[in-house]
Amino acid sequence: MNVNDSFEMRRRGLEEAFFREKDQHLIQKMRQELESLDEKRKLAHVSGLINDQVLADLVHVGVRAETLAAVGLVPLVEVAWCDGAVESEERDAVLNAAVKQGVLADSPSHALLKQWLEERPDPKVIAAWRDYVRALAHTLPKESVANMRDTFMDRVNQVAAAAGGFLGIATVSQKERAKIEDLSKAWDG
Repeated sequence: MNVNDSFEMRRRGLEEAFFREKDQHLIQKMRQELESLDEKRKLAHVSGLINDQVLADLVHVGVRAETLAAVGLVPLVEVAWCDGAVESEERDAVLNAAVKQGVLADSPSHALLKQWLEERPDPKVIAAWRDYVRALAHTLPKESVANMRDTFMDRVNQVAAAAGGFLGIATVSQKERAKIEDLSKAWDG
């Protein structure tokens, strides 16, 4: 083997290694993009959020679908209980909101939610929710936080209006309004 042949073999080896590494990098990048799309789809499913940037921001900071589902459900339960009892209309509204968020009727999450609607959850649950939402508010861009707050607080208002009203006109009690305002402030960070 002459010097030129040896040099040529090393050149090819270098090129093959370079392109193999580059291909592996591109394949890894493609896998990450697919995983991100899958996680965004899960987050959208459990939260009802449709803003692609908000979903991308959530994936970027490591929010999981299971956690986001709880973020959407805890305040619904809290508002349902703020008058001291959960009315049947409020219970139905909370369970319907949960189904819209992807909580299946035979799932452990649904069973826990039903339990919370029968027996008020420990105050530590709402405290943990507040801590998590505040942390999200400090981590995500302001536009994403505002979008999430609006989406989740709309559902909270629907639950509050479900039990009130006369002749089909929904009303929200003063206690519910105060609780909704309090919950909304948690998103301010």
